[in-house]
Amino acid sequence: MKLNVVAAAIVLALPLLSRGQEFSGVSGIAIDADSGKVLWSKDADTPRYPASTTKIMTALLLIERCTPDEIITAPADIENTKESSMHLKPGEQVRAKDMLYALMLRSANDGCVAVAVHISGSVPAFAKLMNERAKAIGCNETHFDNPNGLNDDKHTISARDLALIAREAMKYPMFREVVRTHKHEIVRSLNQADRMMVGKNKWLLKDPTADGIKTGYTVPAGHCYVGSATRNGFRVITVTLKSEHWQQDHQNLLNYAFAKFKSTDVAPAMTPLGKGTIKNGSAPSVALGAEEPVKEVVRKDRTGVTTAVEAPALMAPIRKGQRVGSLIITDADGFSRKVPLVALADVPAQTLVGGVTKMNGLSYGLFGGTLCIGAALMRRKSRRMRFYGRSTTGRRSF
Repeated sequence: MKLNVVAAAIVLALPLLSRGQEFSGVSGIAIDADSGKVLWSKDADTPRYPASTTKIMTALLLIERCTPDEIITAPADIENTKESSMHLKPGEQVRAKDMLYALMLRSANDGCVAVAVHISGSVPAFAKLMNERAKAIGCNETHFDNPNGLNDDKHTISARDLALIAREAMKYPMFREVVRTHKHEIVRSLNQADRMMVGKNKWLLKDPTADGIKTGYTVPAGHCYVGSATRNGFRVITVTLKSEHWQQDHQNLLNYAFAKFKSTDVAPAMTPLGKGTIKNGSAPSVALGAEEPVKEVVRKDRTGVTTAVEAPALMAPIRKGQRVGSLIITDADGFSRKVPLVALADVPAQTLVGGVTKMNGLSYGLFGGTLCIGAALMRRKSRRMRFYGRSTTGRRSF
């Protein structure tokens, strides 16, 4: 029955959302999590206040820079951090993974400061690291000034950039595990009375396909939400900024994306898709394939996909599983991306001695050269024996 209600909502929401009338946020976007393809957008490149959705980047750096059991110690001035808090005490110690739950469920601003100081030594230094990581991801309209999203005129990001950061974070299993969780009890060294971290993401309890990600709110930012849901074999990430009805906006974005688009098979895993030419190899080429099954999210009314193999000139030896090229996928909308390809076989280097190719573990050239040298040595030894035999005849030995 619930599925029928969702299907009906999809039908009703589609025409209005298509005209931009059923999205109350000032900026928004929906993307395919696998490829990054934009499925819908509204004013997606204008920098805006992100509120606590900032913590997605802080969590990403926490995962990338710390081990799960690494101990994070709260700095001496930690109680000066305002708003949402896990009530850290100066010197209190929390494991990195538990801190991740505190950031993403409780939205702990003080936890973010403790992470920033632990990783970079100070909040300004950590903000610099956040901006560098955003640039590496491909963000062009991002400027982080703090790790938690407390309002700051200089602290802004676009909906598109926020979706890219969320997409990067969702590549990590530990991040996915945390953001789909509603409640988690952490271990901490001091404040034992406050161990249960309960999520602020009410949508997780309403949608069985939901698997994240983060809410945010300040008065200047309004209601913000970065969401994720997996249906029909693919995941959609949504961003809603300064929304009047963030849950409805997010629902409408999901309904639109899953009604308009589908996942289609492009290529199975480890199946030859093309060849790479090899120089100095025991074989002139090697078959190339994808490590994982390749799928593409396409419009249901425009399903055409074209592919092309791109492989540089390869130099032996080549190892099976070595990344050696790309599969270029282009859909009917003109969206194009590259998927890494790997060699499907080992190709050892060709051994040449005297222009003769290695065969059966021995080179004919090496073998022939050895015979020639051996014969020459034998002839020389024979001549020396004859010479000394003549010169010593009839002589006395001393």
